[in-house]
Amino acid sequence: MGQLFVSMLLGAAGSTSPTTSQAHGLSFRTHKSVATIQKCLTVKLSQIGEIVALNSDVKSTTLVLRDSSDDPMIIEIAPPSVIVTTRIIHGTRKIVQDCV
Repeated sequence: MGQLFVSMLLGAAGSTSPTTSQAHGLSFRTHKSVATIQKCLTVKLSQIGEIVALNSDVKSTTLVLRDSSDDPMIIEIAPPSVIVTTRIIHGTRKIVQDCV
């Protein structure tokens, strides 16, 4: 259900495989809990744009960040990994690194 909603948010753009490119995504390793990472990212990224949590549960959650541009930034939190599956919104890379 969550993937369907994310697909609808992305529209025709679709999501891409995570890479280390600033334009296409990032992947991080973490030992922090979903709740800790989600709280940190929600607080800090809300200063950049609107942030929404999808499919929140104990083991994983998806955050969607929209700024003034067309495409959202999608962050999959599922420790031990945190993956930005779409483009990186300018100024968010360090925020994500600091939270994970």
